[in-house]
Amino acid sequence: MNFLIEFAIFIVSIFILSKASHTVIKSSVKIARITRLGELVVGFLILSFATILPELTISVTSMLSGNFGIAFGNILGSNITCLLLILGLMGFMKTVKITEKTWRRLSDVLFLSSLILVVLLVVTYLSKLVGVALIILYIIFGIYSTKKKITLGEIRLDEPFKIIPKLKISNSLLKSLLFLLLGMIIVFTSSWFAVNSASSIATSLNIHQSFIGATIMAIGASLPELTVAVSAQKEGHLGLGLGNTIGSGLTRLTLVLGLVLLVAPFSVNINLFIVLVIFVLISTLLVLLFLGSWGRKKLDRTEGIVLLIFYFLFLLVTSIVSYTNFEIFF
Repeated sequence: MNFLIEFAIFIVSIFILSKASHTVIKSSVKIARITRLGELVVGFLILSFATILPELTISVTSMLSGNFGIAFGNILGSNITCLLLILGLMGFMKTVKITEKTWRRLSDVLFLSSLILVVLLVVTYLSKLVGVALIILYIIFGIYSTKKKITLGEIRLDEPFKIIPKLKISNSLLKSLLFLLLGMIIVFTSSWFAVNSASSIATSLNIHQSFIGATIMAIGASLPELTVAVSAQKEGHLGLGLGNTIGSGLTRLTLVLGLVLLVAPFSVNINLFIVLVIFVLISTLLVLLFLGSWGRKKLDRTEGIVLLIFYFLFLLVTSIVSYTNFEIFF
């Protein structure tokens, strides 16, 4: 009975989390438009942060409550979900074409993501110092994105970066701020319930917490990216939806992982999650290969199917590893 109750709490929490995250995204964009923030701020600082808010709250909450398996499983699993499942679905639904300029920017993001993973594997034990370095890297990339005019979201504004000094506080702005605050409170609250119920489920089924974090929880937390991707496809901004999905992955590996390491009471051995790290690397390299091979600059149905196959392979491998208790690999 306790298991069924915890499972029900988990499902409801993830559902509420995804809905609240969508509210945060919509409110952030509305505030940016009302205050006339430029597209760069909307794309990188606002939209990319809003879409990874679920992973951020889940991971930090998990680490603070001692469930470090859920924290790392969610960060790495969300990247796998975005690169294999979401991009796979995007390619399967409709061919995604990007320009040479967009490809160069996305390839930088994918290459940097791969490099970070390799460096983390070399370092092995991730301390607070590594966390600080990752956060600094996120800030540097934010500055770089602004200078290079990288837009990771679906919102494009014609205004240059500026905030109007004498901004008239309208009812629309107050309403958006209220919804943003309410949405963030609900995100944090639902994350707390989701983490605790997930931990109880993992204990009841005698499986690794990281498996729960990397699969079911990662899918729920990645719904904002899926929402942005689908909306971008409907509006014809295929490359922008692709950019947000790929860009949010780098944000997880820098800002989210960095904050998690800062609140961690101990150094974490990344090799405990070697299976997840390997699949993130495979996912990143596959997307890099498909988008850049033979100068095609597109993701078509065949490649989308390949990404989906690798996602189901990921689910199969992680479930086998989890249930057979191969501690050294997961």
